[in-house]
Amino acid sequence: MSHFKKFEKPIKEIIESRVSCRTYQDQWLKEHDKIRLLAFCDSIQEGFKGKKISFRLVEFDKETLKGMKLTYYGLFKNALSFIIGIIAQSDSAYVSFGYAFEHVVLKATELGLGTCWFGDFNPYLVEDIAVTEDQMIPALCVVGYPAERSTIKERIARFAIRASKRKEWRNLFFHENFAEHLTKDSAGKYTVPLEYLRMAPSSRNTQPWRIVKQANPTRFHFFKQTIKAYCEKKRMHEIDLGIAMCHFELGCAEKNINGIWKAYTHNLDDVPAKTTYIMSWEETK
Repeated sequence: MSHFKKFEKPIKEIIESRVSCRTYQDQWLKEHDKIRLLAFCDSIQEGFKGKKISFRLVEFDKETLKGMKLTYYGLFKNALSFIIGIIAQSDSAYVSFGYAFEHVVLKATELGLGTCWFGDFNPYLVEDIAVTEDQMIPALCVVGYPAERSTIKERIARFAIRASKRKEWRNLFFHENFAEHLTKDSAGKYTVPLEYLRMAPSSRNTQPWRIVKQANPTRFHFFKQTIKAYCEKKRMHEIDLGIAMCHFELGCAEKNINGIWKAYTHNLDDVPAKTTYIMSWEETK
């Protein structure tokens, strides 16, 4: 399922350069960038378990958006272009959505564009998008050309959520069970994929993923831990898990590690409170 070969630059370079951008130049996407981004969007047509997904690019006039009083719009400046993802409704749709959409976000980064996931948005932004009764739009992504300087509001917002900070390995990754921490030495060839995962963006920088590595066979069990009730209610944490899975898989592909995503009945009896199993990665030969 990996879309590793769809990128032209090293994944490491793309992931390390991606930041959430809220201050943009006052312009729509240039035609050549729009063509390349939409071509990539068209190549990503499903997430997990064959879940169909499609993307649209919508662009607005700044004065029109100012009159709409968009949720959180005050934290953005010159956010005029939005990528919208549409996916069929299902229990796993939010995870699948995050997994597929993050590929698009990383491609936009590769093209030199700024992006920011947008999970709480005014319905006005999507009212012209045709969605059937069995489809949904879980989140959007602002896309555009980053301004040379961020606004004071953006700097305050990033400071408030410690946007550039990531939890330490001991808080996220575990060995065999939740009682033992996974070290980089014991992670071995998976150190890089796990580091790419650790760098993934998440709603309000909550980093809700918890990973348990088990051996014989080598499996990584992905769990979602509820950090903020609001993010859980909006199912943003599930989107975050999909984003993390995208980063992990791309890291594995970079290191020529083959594997598959599967759901298992895990044998862990020390799962922390408010922690839910999502899916596992199993290494294959």
